[in-house]
Amino acid sequence: MNWTGELYGFYTNKTAAVIFEKMKKSALELGYQYEYTDSGFDEVLFFYRDQAMLDHHLEHGYNTDPNGKGCFSLEAKVVRLDAIASLHELEGAADFEPYDINLAFNEVTYIVLVLPDFVENSAFAAEIHALFKSLLLT
Repeated sequence: MNWTGELYGFYTNKTAAVIFEKMKKSALELGYQYEYTDSGFDEVLFFYRDQAMLDHHLEHGYNTDPNGKGCFSLEAKVVRLDAIASLHELEGAADFEPYDINLAFNEVTYIVLVLPDFVENSAFAAEIHALFKSLLLT
């Protein structure tokens, strides 16, 4: 099977444990179950609604069902971040001037949100993306 899923990367000052706990609670409210794995390299929290969805995912990869829902996951690891970032204003609301900045962090949590489709193409993917972003900011 080829790689499937759409990746959205985030850096945060929160630990994976804090983010994972928030996402577990939110996913349970959406009717999703989860599985946690720790490879020693990264931690993965994988979400699925029921055994049928999980089985379909294991055979076909990330996808959406006829109701537009699907599996999703978080992959997290602590990394060093030494980079230059270009800041851009999003949705017309920013309290900074757009320009390049230097980032230097010894330890920061890098989390990849894996969704079954692009947020522009799927209401479900957009909902999970927005939920995850809100958890990062609270």
